[in-house]
Amino acid sequence: MFTTRSLIRSSFILLTLFLVTPQLYATASRNDVKLLEASEDIKLISQQVVKDYFYSSLYKDKKEIAKSLNDGVLALDEKLRLIASTTKNEDTKNVLTFLAFSRDEISEIIEQEFSLDNAALMLDNSEVLLEGAESIVKEHEYNFSLEEKMLIKVKKMAYLIERITKYYMAVQVGFNDHNNIKQLNIAIDSFDRELAKLATYNYSGRSAKDFNTIKEYWPVAKKFYLSLQKRKLPNILYISAQHLENKLVKLELYHSKNQ
Repeated sequence: MFTTRSLIRSSFILLTLFLVTPQLYATASRNDVKLLEASEDIKLISQQVVKDYFYSSLYKDKKEIAKSLNDGVLALDEKLRLIASTTKNEDTKNVLTFLAFSRDEISEIIEQEFSLDNAALMLDNSEVLLEGAESIVKEHEYNFSLEEKMLIKVKKMAYLIERITKYYMAVQVGFNDHNNIKQLNIAIDSFDRELAKLATYNYSGRSAKDFNTIKEYWPVAKKFYLSLQKRKLPNILYISAQHLENKLVKLELYHSKNQ
């Protein structure tokens, strides 16, 4: 039989849970967003570093590419530290161990002379980083708000641009096997699908101009990517990738502010 005192105590406990639970959920959600964003950034960096490595072998006189390579490793370190300091998930911590190994191997290869053996290792390590980052994403997915969905989508598109360009550069340095060309085509198809989804968002003002630039510029870049076996345009496509990414970064900032 409930007494007045027990009823008051029960009401107090329920009220406390009602007030605290949303705060705990909000904290968990914020952490999940941080982990998801960092993981998406690792996906991009994993492709970007290898793209720059291949590109630097084609144009050894471009010193800014060496800086870009080193900046990529530093950015990777930052994202790995962020995840390590934020996550409490044991599976995520275990994945980070493997990602750290790949990061170290990439850093060592960058310091060595270019060779096809080293290039093959770079490709392998980029896929390890990618797979690990995707695993972390799955561990921390939840019901996104619209702006969060769009933010992750824009980050994915930036990663896809880097992945496409990575495989384009891989072919230019001699890795023109069927699988690399297939992966390039798969990434192009994925970018097409994501761009179509992005078109359903009602952009306005400056963000609408940025989106329209991507929509108009992409078909031209796509045509060049697909003609990789007929013509070699590594300079043009390296710059094209940067141009597309700059516009995607602006959309990323737009959605980040709107969360």
